Amino acid sequence: MKVRDLINSNLISLNLKAETKKEVLKEITKMIKADNRLNSEQLYYDKLLEREKQFSTGVGCGIAIPHAKTDAVKIPTMAIIRLSSPIEWQAIDDKQVKLVIGLAVPESQGDNTHLKIISKLSMKLMEDEFRSNLIIAENKDEILNLMDLVLLE
Repeated sequence: MKVRDLINSNLISLNLKAETKKEVLKEITKMIKADNRLNSEQLYYDKLLEREKQFSTGVGCGIAIPHAKTDAVKIPTMAIIRLSSPIEWQAIDDKQVKLVIGLAVPESQGDNTHLKIISKLSMKLMEDEFRSNLIIAENKDEILNLMDLVLLE
């Protein structure tokens, strides 16, 4: 699986005005549904909320990776949102979040796909240059080209 199988320009928003985590999670859900990748918008959204209640997906450095593995998802998907203003996310470093990378994986694809995507993405996000470039990217093509650097194989 390649990252381009997970994401396309319809799944990127570069200047979302949101004030809360729930607003961002709703937008991720809406974007994935609009790209015809969900069976159930409500079930996916509920799973995102459930995951956030277990432990915040704010991974630090201004980034959150909300994710859900559920039958509500048709195909593995990634959505990226850059916020117009940082918001509170209860991140592990207590910093506000500016960039949100939402993941959606079908239950049938089990832990393997879900964990592989999170693991590879998290490793790449530890690189200062990669993280900075994602945050300052001027357009969706730049984001897509950066995401090509996340090797899932």
